[in-house]
Amino acid sequence: MQDVSIIGVGQVPVGEHWDMGLRQLALGAIQAALQDAGIETVDALIVGNALSGNLSGQNHVGALVADFAGMAGAEAVRVEAADASGGMALRQGYLAVASGQVETALVVGVEKATDRTGSERDTALATVLDADYEAASGATRRPWPLS
Repeated sequence: MQDVSIIGVGQVPVGEHWDMGLRQLALGAIQAALQDAGIETVDALIVGNALSGNLSGQNHVGALVADFAGMAGAEAVRVEAADASGGMALRQGYLAVASGQVETALVVGVEKATDRTGSERDTALATVLDADYEAASGATRRPWPLS
């Protein structure tokens, strides 16, 4: 196993960014992290995201963010682990470097959870819960009928 270090960090302030999409939010954090690390390119991009498919109509966020950030040639993937998606992305980045598969990995977490409200948001949030047990008992709103 290779030694792994976090050499740069960056973020976009948490807030209601109505004028920004997933790509723009991720790009802001990516640019800040690259600047902090003092590097211009990476071998891999891992995007942690749980709700983009339901709330933004985008599931392949890894490729979209990589393209928008000008990361041609870098591997790009989205990982989803409900509320732990950012942590899972960090673990996948760590494993990619530790295994020697890549020399540099950039990890970013991005969500636009407050762009939708009411039942539309509740339905999306319910997809990260247990539809068979929680939704069936009425503990959460289920977005689809159980068969």
